[in-house]
Amino acid sequence: MADEPAPPQQQEVLRAVSARDMRLAIGCTPAPVEQIEAWEAYEKSQGNTLFGRYVFECDGKPTAVLALYRHRIGGRPFLWAKHGPVWLKEQSPAREARLRQMLVREVRRREPRTVFIRMHARYRARDTLELLSTITYDRTYVIDLTPREPKAIASAMPRAGRRGVLRAERVAREAGCTIAEETGLSREEFESLYAVMSETARRDGFRPHPSDVYWDMLTTLGPEHARLFVLRRDGEPHCWDLVTVSGKRAVAYYGASSSASRGFRGAEALDWFVARTMAAEGCDGLDLMGADSARVPELYGVGQYKRRFAQHPTEVDGAWDVPVHPLIYRALRRARRARHFVRDRLGVTVVIITHEMSVVRAVCDSVSLLEAGRVVESGPIEDVVADVASRLSRELVPAPAVPAGSVRPDDAVIDVALTARP
Repeated sequence: MADEPAPPQQQEVLRAVSARDMRLAIGCTPAPVEQIEAWEAYEKSQGNTLFGRYVFECDGKPTAVLALYRHRIGGRPFLWAKHGPVWLKEQSPAREARLRQMLVREVRRREPRTVFIRMHARYRARDTLELLSTITYDRTYVIDLTPREPKAIASAMPRAGRRGVLRAERVAREAGCTIAEETGLSREEFESLYAVMSETARRDGFRPHPSDVYWDMLTTLGPEHARLFVLRRDGEPHCWDLVTVSGKRAVAYYGASSSASRGFRGAEALDWFVARTMAAEGCDGLDLMGADSARVPELYGVGQYKRRFAQHPTEVDGAWDVPVHPLIYRALRRARRARHFVRDRLGVTVVIITHEMSVVRAVCDSVSLLEAGRVVESGPIEDVVADVASRLSRELVPAPAVPAGSVRPDDAVIDVALTARP
């Protein structure tokens, strides 16, 4: 664990910048798609607005940049710099810690209700805590595309991977499969692909995002930064990859495969097709996005599949939570831990009867409104909040008060409710 930073010897400044200035600061440095300007449209489609873009300067030289977006968890606001900061100069434990300190001060000044900042770091320290929700990764496998030619790309893989991709290509072809880019498909056509994701989730034991999340990523990022590749058999989709592109870096961001596709090695054939396509277009690597490590053993299964594509894993900066208000953050963590313990380990459902809407927002998955002993409204909390006509929605997310005297007799007051999805 890294020690607290010594008093700074350099002149260090954290400065808010425009998208243009951040882009100029990054220059030719490889930057993840989540930290470039195009990502803002996707975050906005999910109800997450930009908090700000910042450059961290040491002795007048840009040293790191990052973009942060507003998110909520359990009704509490937090900021997320996905795969940020982007380091432009030497990344040391002291510089990481100093940047975090300056960000916390900036957030307390601008939006003091924010509970924590989620950001990436190479070095663990006292103020970097394991994530309150979701999982991160600090290791991945990247297919080396610099040889460009398919035969040379395959030769750079481990022996098992080299044989595997060539065999998968042959087996899928003999099974009558076709693979093509379908980035421009319609919303209706995409729903058939989402059915494959739903099947994948049931088989592998995870909960998929709503269909809009994948569709919005594809359409808001546009074909310059988001591509869709599909493997079909007899016209039916069996596997698909949603690939993001930033500069010469491609990332297999989301993927799905039917159980039937295992019989003709569909997922492997598709990944190999994507790698060849990205190489032909000039990308230097295809990041398979996450593998197991000592910190994240949960990814062991997918890591076993991905390791065949590259000789060695690539170490990356994992995500951490940096509390802005430590007491509130610890209370939120305890509440979520208690809920998960009761639900997952004891296998029971906890019923909470309360008039405190902050408690409901923090710990509940679903909510019901009772009147005279009868349920008059009920549903998953995300659905209830998204229904602007719901009485429960108004209780959970009340409209701000309008100060007396601030509205003239001929003025109109419009109550605008923003939901996470259209």
